[in-house]
Amino acid sequence: MLEDKPKIDTSFELKWKRTLRKRLLNCLVLIENHGKPTQDLLYEVRLVKEALTYWNSDTALWEKHQMTIPMPMEGQAKVD
Repeated sequence: MLEDKPKIDTSFELKWKRTLRKRLLNCLVLIENHGKPTQDLLYEVRLVKEALTYWNSDTALWEKHQMTIPMPMEGQAKVD
């Protein structure tokens, strides 16, 4: 009965887990090297929060959408 269940793709979780680990290590290195908060450390902390959020959510089901808005060429603009 367990063989009938479809496999769930969790590769996105591994990506965010590795990203989170990398960012946390970067934070530790910045703390050791500078000893006080810097702009680089604040940036890394923001990336840590982002990675944790994506690792904890179901981002694999999100779809990217693209919209193109046509722009009139010079001299072709019409005013109503």
